[in-house]
Amino acid sequence: MTETNPAPGATIGRADARRVAIGAGVAAVSSTLVVLAVPRLSQSGPDTTAFLTFWSALFAGFGVLTGVSIETTRAVTATRSSGVPGTGPRVGIAGVGFGLGFAALLAATAVWWGPAVFKEHGVSPALVVALGCAGCAVHAAVTGALAGAGRWPLYSRLVGGESAVRLVLVLGAVLAGFSLGGWQLGAALAAFTAVGFWLAAPSARDAVAVRADVPAGAFVRRLLSAAVSTGASAVLVIGFPVLMALTTSHQVYEAAYPLLLALTLTRAPLMIPLNAFQGVAVSHFVQNRDRGAAALWPIARLVVPIGVLGAAAAWLVGPWLMRTIWGPDYRVAGLTLGLLTLAATGLAMVTLTGAVCQALGRHGVFVTGWLVAVAVAIAVLLLPWDLATRTAVALLVGPLVGIAVHLSALRPGAGASVEGAVR
Repeated sequence: MTETNPAPGATIGRADARRVAIGAGVAAVSSTLVVLAVPRLSQSGPDTTAFLTFWSALFAGFGVLTGVSIETTRAVTATRSSGVPGTGPRVGIAGVGFGLGFAALLAATAVWWGPAVFKEHGVSPALVVALGCAGCAVHAAVTGALAGAGRWPLYSRLVGGESAVRLVLVLGAVLAGFSLGGWQLGAALAAFTAVGFWLAAPSARDAVAVRADVPAGAFVRRLLSAAVSTGASAVLVIGFPVLMALTTSHQVYEAAYPLLLALTLTRAPLMIPLNAFQGVAVSHFVQNRDRGAAALWPIARLVVPIGVLGAAAAWLVGPWLMRTIWGPDYRVAGLTLGLLTLAATGLAMVTLTGAVCQALGRHGVFVTGWLVAVAVAIAVLLLPWDLATRTAVALLVGPLVGIAVHLSALRPGAGASVEGAVR
C-alpha cells in the first residue's frame, strides 16, 4: 500500500489528507488576511462595519450552498460504494440548478432584505451577494462531486485557489482605491473560480457527471433539507453579524466594528479549515455509518482541545493583539474574546454532529438541531443586555442546544440508520 492510498476502511490517504490540509490552510489564511487587512487599510470604522456585514451575508449565502456540496458528496460516495451506477440526475447539473435558483431568489427579494441588513447602503450589496451565490452554486457542486469521487488533489487546489483569488481581488480593489462596492464585488467574483476548474479539468467534469443514488425528486428534497440546515449553521458560523444588525440599533451597530472583527477572527482559524474538510468528514461518516456517533471521536478529539487552548490564548493575548494591529479604537475585553473562541468550538462540534446526521440519512434531525440552535441564539439576542454579552452568550448556548438535539437522535436505539433516510 502506498502513502497516497487510503488504508482499508479509511476515507483518505495520508498524502491526500496533507493536500486537503494545505488547501484548507490556504483558504483559512486567505480569508483571515482579508479580514485582517481591510479594517487596517480602510481606516474607517463605518466602512469596516459595512464590509464585515457584507462579508458575513455573502458567506451566509455560501453556507446555504454548502448543503449542495455535502449532499453531492454523500450521493457520489454512496454511488461509488455500492458499485452500481446511480439512476438519479447528474449531480453537477442538479446542484448548479438548485444553487442558481437560490441566487435568483436572493436577487428578486433584494429590495426587501437589502436595506434591512445593509442600512443606508441599500440594495446594491444584496445584489452582489446574489451574484456571488451564483458563482458559489458551481463551486459547491464541483467540490462536492470531487470529494465524493475521492479526487482530493483537485479538490484541494480548488478550495485553496478560490480563497486565494478572493484575497487578490479584494486587496487589489482596496489598494487601487476602489470604493466599498469594489471590495464587495471582488469578494463575490472569486466564487466563479470553480467554473474554470469545471471547464479545464477532465476529472472535475467526470465527477459532476456522476448520477445520484436516488431519483430526482428525492435528490432535490435532500438538497433542500441540507441547504436549510447548512444555511442555519451559516447564520451562526459566519452570518451572525446579520442577526446582530437586525436586533441592534443602527447607531450601536455602526460603532461595533471592534466586536465584529473579533467575532470574525475567532471563527476563521477553526471553522474555515473545518468547512474545507467537510467533504472528508462526510465521506468518513458515510463509510463508517455503522459506528453512529462514535465515528465523531477521531475528529472531535482534535477539534475540542484546539478550541479550548485557542480560547485561553484569546483571553490572555487577544486584547493586546487587537490594539497592536488595528489601533486603540479596537478594544474588546479578553473575556469576550475567550468566550467567542470557545463558542467557535461549539459551532465546530455542532457542525460535525450535523454531518453525522446527514451521513446517516437523519435529515429531519439534521435540520431540527440547527434550527433550534438558531432560534435559541436569536432569543438571547433579543434580551436587554449589551451587544457583546448578547453575542457571546447567544453563540455559546445556541450550538450546545443543537448538539444535544443531534446526539439525542444518534444514541443507541434511537433509530439512526441510513434506512431512515428521506427517499
